[in-house]
Amino acid sequence: MNRFTSGSALTLGVTRSVVSGTFLIATLVTSFSALGQLPVTILRPTGLMKVLPWNFYDRLLTPSGMFAFKSVLLLSLLLSTFGLLTSFSTKVSLLLVIFYEGLVRSFGHYNHDEMLAVYYLVVLAFVPCGDDFSLDHWLGRKRAGQSSFIYGYPVLLMQSLMAWVYFSSALVKMRVAGLKYLSADNLPVLAIFHSLDNLHDTGFRLAFWLPQVRVVLPFVVGVVLVWELFFPVAIVWRRARWWILGFGVLFHIATLFLMNIFFPYQLAMYLIFVDWDKVGEWINRRRT
Repeated sequence: MNRFTSGSALTLGVTRSVVSGTFLIATLVTSFSALGQLPVTILRPTGLMKVLPWNFYDRLLTPSGMFAFKSVLLLSLLLSTFGLLTSFSTKVSLLLVIFYEGLVRSFGHYNHDEMLAVYYLVVLAFVPCGDDFSLDHWLGRKRAGQSSFIYGYPVLLMQSLMAWVYFSSALVKMRVAGLKYLSADNLPVLAIFHSLDNLHDTGFRLAFWLPQVRVVLPFVVGVVLVWELFFPVAIVWRRARWWILGFGVLFHIATLFLMNIFFPYQLAMYLIFVDWDKVGEWINRRRT
């Protein structure tokens, strides 16, 4: 366990703060009142949300109803980020975030950027992530245990989830498209398609430059495919880890400008690979 990841309460506590803090910032900058102005008649509840009665959605999907929901969600995420009442606040945050994600999807908006972070919330809600780097710890309510396994396996599990996201993405591309995925026209067509509508994160038009360099695009797409297939190496080989993660940062920046698709949650979750114990030791040495 220690060979692959840092099995400490500090690392798990910082991870909780990073994941919950990412949702907290995203919630702060999102206008829930705008969502409450949409007519409830266009709502199509998905999954377990179908169990809730329509009069509940009639009251929720109003500017005041969404303001109240946002306030409760912010409070739970704030407590979870700072590690106060951690065992309770992480579970409440998980339920509210899942409900919010389901609510947005019920209006037809599908985006897989947040899903990895949601899975992280599921893990953190049922592990001792408040034993260190939390107000509960600093107030003396919780103490870090001695076993590295109980803190290390959740971190390793979350790293494995991220590796599977990229690895399975490559498998799907190979299964669905095969060698046609490496076609010189595949990336330009897809990027231009995303640049012509108004349903994406930005309005960049760099995609129209891609046909001019179509000769080298199969090589570029092939490199990305190999990177996705070998992403699990980041878990077991620490020397290669930062090269793999660094390439991932460049990849997601490129998708922003070329395809108008950005993955801020995904990039924030890269911090799960940081050895926070070494960071803490470095800070202590600087203080000394």
